[in-house]
Amino acid sequence: MANTITDLKDVRISQAALMPWMTELLPLTAFSTNFSPDAADKLDTIKVPVIGMPSASSDYEGDYTANSDSEASSVPVVLNRHKYKTVHLTAKEAATTAIPLLEKLVTTAAQQLAIDVMTDIFSCITAANYGSPAIPALPAEEFNYKTIIKIREACAAGKMPQDQRSLILDNSFFSSLLADDIVAKSYITPLAQSGVVDAKINRIAGFSLYETNCIPDNEENLVGFAAHPSSLAIAMRYLTPIANYDEAGAVTDPVTGLTFGYLRYTDTKSNKVYITLEALYGYSVVRSAGLKRIVTTDSAE
Repeated sequence: MANTITDLKDVRISQAALMPWMTELLPLTAFSTNFSPDAADKLDTIKVPVIGMPSASSDYEGDYTANSDSEASSVPVVLNRHKYKTVHLTAKEAATTAIPLLEKLVTTAAQQLAIDVMTDIFSCITAANYGSPAIPALPAEEFNYKTIIKIREACAAGKMPQDQRSLILDNSFFSSLLADDIVAKSYITPLAQSGVVDAKINRIAGFSLYETNCIPDNEENLVGFAAHPSSLAIAMRYLTPIANYDEAGAVTDPVTGLTFGYLRYTDTKSNKVYITLEALYGYSVVRSAGLKRIVTTDSAE
């Protein structure tokens, strides 16, 4: 499916930036989201649909409408976060390199912007918001398939719905899981070699699995978490520029709606071309029982 690039002539550069943006932010799809290239201003409020657990079934007593309420709601999320990353290129730099340098700079900027956005969002995953860890703290080398089973049990004990569960892990814990004997042997068949060849595990023990290097150092030794979409609501929009730019528009993945703004402008005095990528977003903790934190005994670096 083609990428959505709104009113931009710099298609090659902006499209190249979309891939690292998407790759880093993919774990956000584990939560309740409302992402769109629709224009918005900072501090606008976006409603994010959040579906939680339905109420219990009822014995029929002459009325089908009894006990029909469920935890389906729209959570208001304020677009109060605005991050950007700017790169530039001089005429001399453009003339003395054989590689598409500006494209490379923008691609790197998109990746860094995505890392900063997700690290910021994950900063709300604290004991104050989500309670005690799913399991006792442990070092990375002790994290394995049996540990995930214990996390699964903790999710069940907390009444987390079984569908749409995700497990998001930092690099060291994900790597330890790749080395687990049970996990490694499960990818022996020719149709399931991604774990060994590409270091990818799509599903495990009922969880969709994501690796990330964006878990913040929040002094709680957080290294991952099991999550249901009802735990966190996130919104993202395109901030319409007020000033005149050589190029300005929204760059969006059509499947997830993940969007960043693209601005290109020129400083004629210094003979430089500038490109700015920006993200307008917000997030809100919704259901504390929808997320189980994972912490480590390893000291934070």
